[in-house]
Amino acid sequence: MPEISITMYEGRTESQKQEIVEVFTRELSRIIDREPAYISVLFNEIPWDENVPENLRKQQSPKGGE
Repeated sequence: MPEISITMYEGRTESQKQEIVEVFTRELSRIIDREPAYISVLFNEIPWDENVPENLRKQQSPKGGE
């Protein structure tokens, strides 16, 4: 069972994460010729630190403030 693990800063919307799941699942399924139902995507969202991208800072603040 293929599993994709994505580590990224917290703050992405559910819509953004759903699009990531759809695209990664579709493309991995195509590349390895495996049905999408057998592919899972896990998110590991990490707290903001000094390296958080500026575009994410502008979109919203993390849970509990900066």
